[in-house]
Amino acid sequence: MPRFPFSILLSSILALLPSTAPCLNPPATLADLKKIEILCYIPTWLPKGFKLKSVSITYDEPGPDEGSAGRFPLYQYEYAGPARGGVETTFTVDCAREGIGDRNLMETEDSEEITITSPFGPMYLIYTPKGKGTAARKKEIKANWAEDPNMKSEKAKDPQAHPILGRYHGFSATGLTVAEFEKIIASLHPIRD
Repeated sequence: MPRFPFSILLSSILALLPSTAPCLNPPATLADLKKIEILCYIPTWLPKGFKLKSVSITYDEPGPDEGSAGRFPLYQYEYAGPARGGVETTFTVDCAREGIGDRNLMETEDSEEITITSPFGPMYLIYTPKGKGTAARKKEIKANWAEDPNMKSEKAKDPQAHPILGRYHGFSATGLTVAEFEKIIASLHPIRD
């Protein structure tokens, strides 16, 4: 191929690339959680060595029976720490508006259940492996969905209405003890406090 047509072709391709780059969304940050109108919970205590791994903000569209034209923000984040005994250590928060299912189902016979005190009220946990008390490391810990104050308020006004600002929050961990998980949960507060 002659140099002149090749350089035109290459220039044309390169000229197209910058126009597509702005379409990519940069990853969200904890600071971005302050900008959305729902309650976003973050911990003030994490085990030593934990660092933020990821944050995402998504939007739930209104359902066909909702009169709202808005979009409803949801968030998720994960902290990760050093592996312990070959097991990855993480703490994760998921947020949902509706359509939630059970989070606390494990596909193992080696699981155990416990209820802890939390800022949301009693919180039901399931973890594996069972036994050895709350000081032993667990492969996985899951809490059932917790309603935030906005969700409780909206459901008190109309249990059948779709939530606007109310959200369910799901908390999970890997490689932590139940005692560490409980300490993280106790430290949770809205990011705008």
